[in-house]
Amino acid sequence: MKKIFLVIITMLSFSCKSQEYPLNTKLDNLPNNAYLKDINNELNKYVGLWKGNWSGKTIYLEFKKIKYYYNGNQSYYEDKIFGERKIIGADGTVEIDRISNFNSQDSEFRGIGVSLKNGNWKRLYFYPKNMCNKMATLDITSFTGTQMTLHLEYLPSIVDPNCQHNAYVDQHGDFPINFPKDIVLTKQ
Repeated sequence: MKKIFLVIITMLSFSCKSQEYPLNTKLDNLPNNAYLKDINNELNKYVGLWKGNWSGKTIYLEFKKIKYYYNGNQSYYEDKIFGERKIIGADGTVEIDRISNFNSQDSEFRGIGVSLKNGNWKRLYFYPKNMCNKMATLDITSFTGTQMTLHLEYLPSIVDPNCQHNAYVDQHGDFPINFPKDIVLTKQ
């Protein structure tokens, strides 16, 4: 009787487990609650703390691999890279620190996908906080394992007439997102 009970429990545990598929599987005909898993550990090389310098400032980006749940018309899990940043000014003051309270559900950086500009590049999406829904892409234009080069480009977005940064944008032609257009980061 114990053996039958054990077999039933084992079968139930396997049937409850979501079906796993490689990361780049198309979403067409994907069963509900499937898991797009990083089976080949493609994302692990991006995970960790990265550091770079620009205009006297120091930036830290921390990337983590997160099992993320998409709940919409099609519900599924997917391994994604999520990231947060810390910016230290030239005078040593901390201007931004989202790493200390890493938000694995609503982080500023999400990805990794294929760049639309160059199929050999990888792309992260950047959702800077408190920037009136302004978004950008970060193309990884070079990657050696210990260094990566990022290039930032804004995505078209709807203009929010109530945005607190409109006067700044009118004066400087850009949002004050505190991030370089191009930077080389070194893995720490």
